Amino acid sequence: TTPPHTRGMSLSLSCFCLSCRVVIRNTLIPCVSLVPFRGKKKVAKKKMKTKKELQREAMKDYIKGLELEKQAEEAVMKVAKQGEPLDPEMLNPARKRQRLEISEEEKERHFLMVKEWTRYKMEDHKLALRQLQGMMFARDQALRELRKVSLQLYIKSTETRNDLFPFERVGPTFTPRLAEYVPPELEDS
Repeated sequence: TTPPHTRGMSLSLSCFCLSCRVVIRNTLIPCVSLVPFRGKKKVAKKKMKTKKELQREAMKDYIKGLELEKQAEEAVMKVAKQGEPLDPEMLNPARKRQRLEISEEEKERHFLMVKEWTRYKMEDHKLALRQLQGMMFARDQALRELRKVSLQLYIKSTETRNDLFPFERVGPTFTPRLAEYVPPELEDS
């Protein structure tokens, strides 16, 4: 048996390494270390396309699409110039829909339905107005009670807050008269 520190090493004068198929003579180097390193196969890197190349390809695709559209349009125009409809069945007079005649009872029912819908929407609108008036009345009543309690609080609550509704108006403060402008004459009637 070989000592543990020499295990895997060739101690003899000659050794045949199976992995690299070489005869090793007079060495204490392990056969495994003589196996040549095999690097990864070199794979060609993808070439990154520049912005101009991408734009050029996009333009080619766009032009190709335009050419296809043009070809399709030419085919349609060719058929249309021959005087043939695209689908002759479409011009068949038997396909024409007949005018739907509505009976007087149906007209009356439709008229009553529209009238009922209008009445419903009017009641809905009146209800909304009543609710709004009720809220305004309650607000006014609360303000009257607040005025009775404290005039200062009433004044504070009724003044407008500029931080809630900022209002800025920038406009001309002076407009010079135009020398060649003649105002139109207005007739009083």
